[in-house]
Amino acid sequence: MNAAIVLAAFGSRNKNAMASLDHISERVRAAHPDVPVLVAYTSKTIRGHMRREGEAVDSVADALTRLHGEGVTHVAIQSLHLIPGTEFHELLALANQHMLAEGGFTRVEVGFPLVAGDPGVEAVADAILAIAREGKGENDAVLFMGHGTRHDGNVYYEALHRAFQERDSSVHLGAMEAEPGIDAVIARFKADGVKKAYLLPFLFGAGWHAAKDMVGDGEASWKTRLEREGIACEAVLKGAGEYDGLVDIWLGHLADAMRRLTRC
Repeated sequence: MNAAIVLAAFGSRNKNAMASLDHISERVRAAHPDVPVLVAYTSKTIRGHMRREGEAVDSVADALTRLHGEGVTHVAIQSLHLIPGTEFHELLALANQHMLAEGGFTRVEVGFPLVAGDPGVEAVADAILAIAREGKGENDAVLFMGHGTRHDGNVYYEALHRAFQERDSSVHLGAMEAEPGIDAVIARFKADGVKKAYLLPFLFGAGWHAAKDMVGDGEASWKTRLEREGIACEAVLKGAGEYDGLVDIWLGHLADAMRRLTRC
């Protein structure tokens, strides 16, 4: 079997976000030392920005075309997204297209994103809780900021928040572009009498959204909104891909995809 791995990341314009991609790439190469690993970006906007900066960058389709030309027959595409939203489902369609094409790959499998299914919610909640409890005071709140989506996959943000609350009522999850948003978070904090909150991005990398929308100086940033309500904020700017406990979950999904490559 001539196999390869494609890591499919959304991408970021912020160099700080590369720490997550570098870390998980290193972990994947260590786990699969005999398999070529390519990195590809699912965001057309990010790819365009990187190309204007003179960087070589592949879409997932580009990476698959290149691998096919090199004689690779089996490919595992590992989604580095947080939830199964629009871009994850686009990966499924792309994999199906390339596997069914005349003269295409023998097999293409897609590894699940970080959170997938009810067991995935529970596993991620346990890993996140270990992160949340590092360094926080007994009466402090911890708030993770997710992106949110109009896709039905947004239910995973709500499910994760419920799972957090079942384990520790001081740990919360909000979303920038969906519910539960910052208004709902502020209402919770005021009802609970929260005086200090630790802010962490629930994003693959701590890039532009973390720097601007979470802890920026603008009027709409979460830090500004919370401080206006008298809640002190302390930020921890690390992306999900920098935490080994979460990377372990992605690696488990990739291991499953690699095993499926060998099935008849």
